[in-house]
Amino acid sequence: MERYTDEKHPEGVYEIVPPVQHQQPKPKRPLWRRIVRVFLTVAVVFMVWSTVRPVIHGMRRRCHGGHGKPIQEPMLAIPEKDMAPPIDLDMDHHFLDEVEVPYEHYNFPSDLRNFWIKQESFHGISRIQVTGNLIVHSCEKAENISAHFKFELSDPSLRSDLSVEPSEDGILFKLDPFSLIRETVNATIFLVIPKGKAADGGDYSLDELTISTISIPIWLKDTVTTNIDKATISSVSGSIANYGKAADDNALDITSLRVTAVSGSIVGEFPLNHALDLETTSGEITADIVSANLKEETGYLKTHSVSGQHKINFLGKLNPRPLYSSHNSVSGDVELTYPEDWQGGLKLTTTSGHIKVAGKGTKVEERNKGPVEKFWKVVKGEGLSKGSVTTVSGKIDVLIGKTEK
Repeated sequence: MERYTDEKHPEGVYEIVPPVQHQQPKPKRPLWRRIVRVFLTVAVVFMVWSTVRPVIHGMRRRCHGGHGKPIQEPMLAIPEKDMAPPIDLDMDHHFLDEVEVPYEHYNFPSDLRNFWIKQESFHGISRIQVTGNLIVHSCEKAENISAHFKFELSDPSLRSDLSVEPSEDGILFKLDPFSLIRETVNATIFLVIPKGKAADGGDYSLDELTISTISIPIWLKDTVTTNIDKATISSVSGSIANYGKAADDNALDITSLRVTAVSGSIVGEFPLNHALDLETTSGEITADIVSANLKEETGYLKTHSVSGQHKINFLGKLNPRPLYSSHNSVSGDVELTYPEDWQGGLKLTTTSGHIKVAGKGTKVEERNKGPVEKFWKVVKGEGLSKGSVTTVSGKIDVLIGKTEK
């Protein structure tokens, strides 16, 4: 406040009072800033809880006297001795060690004809490394489908956090519980399918079989000869391999078979009875196809990859019968060997890949090289088979029957 004196009246003093300034209310923060603030607060609380939880969880385990003993499921019949994994499999045999780790057994009704087994994730933060194998085995002494789990754990008390959930017609398992501590879970899973005579006196067969894993490879033993109408076998990062061979009378007997992987490879001998679909993203497809002496009048074959290579080879004859086929890849090479009795037309298309065709009686009927892609039309005989091979940068190499001398 300022003070002034009137020169004419020095005794008079005047006070100049500054005007009152009305304080404006603070503007509200924008809605997006408030949302961000709440989100950051929740994130900080979650990080603190994530750090403290493993310590509390470990104390709880110790307080409850957990010594890593697996939860005991109802014990059922132990699998037959011939269920042991074949020693010629090209994989780790650490589960054959003499350390006694108990199996957990799950049996299913003997009249079950549709079965599934599936691996899923807890979809949480987990530093647990999951390894193992899922081995499919057929047994003449088995009267029903059964699944057998063995877990080898870096911390035995982890077993209480793993999930194995059987249902009436399948089983679901999850092996990656929440953990900020690096742990390991090694799972050996046997799926046993009956073969031979069923309880009703006829041959045992399955209408549908579904096998799905995330990281665990799937191995089909050479004992798997059970008749299956439809089968879907898939894995994300695990490979899929079949060890049965028609020459040894232990080939797969599946009418419609679909095998898919993301980064895993697909290897082995596969039947083309009615429909066969082999697909992978970055893994390789190395398949021998068996088509002779099969009942279906028409065969459908599909192989697909993004960057994975195809090596498809037919063993023996086509039957003979019409074959409708498609082979697609982006950057992976496609190498096909079709049987000598194959007759029909093939359309080969690539953007920048090289095309090669060979085979006695095989003719390149049309050959075009445009500004964008190359196209060949290949024919042999007067058969009704039709097929296509398409790549972007991958090479195409087709051999039909024997090479001309």
